[in-house]
Amino acid sequence: MTAALMMLLAGATLATAQPQFSFAVLTDIQYGDQATLGKRDYRASLGKLHEAVSALNGERLEFAIQLGDLIDSKGADLQPILEIYNQLHTRRYSVIGNHDLAAGRETLERLLAPSAHYRFTVSGWRFLVVDGMDVSVRTTEGMRMLESLRKAGSANAQDWNGAIGRDQLEWLRAELDDAEQRHERVIVFCHFPLLAAASTPAHLLWNHTAVVDILEKHPAVVGWFNGHDHAGGYAEQNGIHYVTFPGMVESGKQNSYSVVRVYADRLEVIGSGTAPRRVLPIPAR
Repeated sequence: MTAALMMLLAGATLATAQPQFSFAVLTDIQYGDQATLGKRDYRASLGKLHEAVSALNGERLEFAIQLGDLIDSKGADLQPILEIYNQLHTRRYSVIGNHDLAAGRETLERLLAPSAHYRFTVSGWRFLVVDGMDVSVRTTEGMRMLESLRKAGSANAQDWNGAIGRDQLEWLRAELDDAEQRHERVIVFCHFPLLAAASTPAHLLWNHTAVVDILEKHPAVVGWFNGHDHAGGYAEQNGIHYVTFPGMVESGKQNSYSVVRVYADRLEVIGSGTAPRRVLPIPAR
């Protein structure tokens, strides 16, 4: 068999291989019954989410997750946009974003998530949802952290960012340790990015370096998926894929959502509208 034929057959096998499972990712829908501000067409997100849900209901999905900022600034806007999100025919998960706190943390945890941070598993994969607003300007610890960052001249010293608190960091370490022992692969979902190379310095989680340090000590981690920076972005560092999914609210005349197909050796991110397509290799263990 010639080398050319072998390559052709390998390509055919790759093209026809079925994923182990697939899931959908949406972020920064940021619906609001209010006037457009710059590129943020808040009211249009209602129709865009409906369009995305209709398309995604035609996919075979294990689950869908929205990575935060379902609303912009008014708690009253949560119910109408949530009603559309809940029309997805698959399991639905949510991450808490900074704008979501307009609805109140108790309301968010009751309507969006089983708790502020949690885990679920699918076919040998562990998915961890972390709460980047655990420490924020709404807490005393958050105000101290923000002031310290401002004194240091940090670009992410912004009141729209937040941090993962000590208890949650311990939970994250324990979950990753357990995943290692069970030979599971891990993707972590958060609203906030960790690397400037995958976003912009102004959008980073306040304690992003501490979180990166934890992730890189655990080979089970394949990716960190986030929103927050509406332009989106991507970087790979030490075998971990840091993916910033672009925001629906700033997708203009297009839309923005993705389907992630999980294979043994890679993740294929199939973006729609302003969301790009990516192939993310999974390092051998």
